[in-house]
Amino acid sequence: MNNTTLRRSNITREKVAMMEALNRYNREHQDEDFYRKQSKNKELDALWQSFGVKQQKTEKAPQVYFVTGLITGVIITLLITTFVSLLINVSTPKDDSIAPEKGTAVESSGKFTFIPADTSSAKTKPAPVLTNEEYVVKEGDTLESIVIRFYGSFDMNKVNAIQDVNKMANPNALSIGQKLIIPMNQ
Repeated sequence: MNNTTLRRSNITREKVAMMEALNRYNREHQDEDFYRKQSKNKELDALWQSFGVKQQKTEKAPQVYFVTGLITGVIITLLITTFVSLLINVSTPKDDSIAPEKGTAVESSGKFTFIPADTSSAKTKPAPVLTNEEYVVKEGDTLESIVIRFYGSFDMNKVNAIQDVNKMANPNALSIGQKLIIPMNQ
């Protein structure tokens, strides 16, 4: 550089010498940095490959998820219904194992119990014919509900028969504790 240029820029010769030395150092070591970066990249590539990262699989179509969910839902529903039906079967008592004693009246719980007939006793003596039963009126009873309880269905003829036997003028005038005679031969 010229002295005039140096004077105008206010840069000393020491500063210029230092800048030239720095420039020479950068040119000499520029090649070393390039090779240093290349070797680091190779090391990283080798490490990455040895790490075992595999390529990600492509996503499945939504139909696959729908069908899988549908099949899973059906299987779970079947398992739940089977479990619930087993619980119901286990928790309900079996009425077949309890047989009523002969000659005693059994109150019905709304279920029909079939008891096989004893063929030996049926041949030897005839079955007794029930003519009348006695019933004590409870709270909430009506003549219609009593008819349904004893005869299984509502029939106006049976209501009239109960009124006639008990000499009732009004079928709605029942009192709690009243004893009614129910004709069973009708």
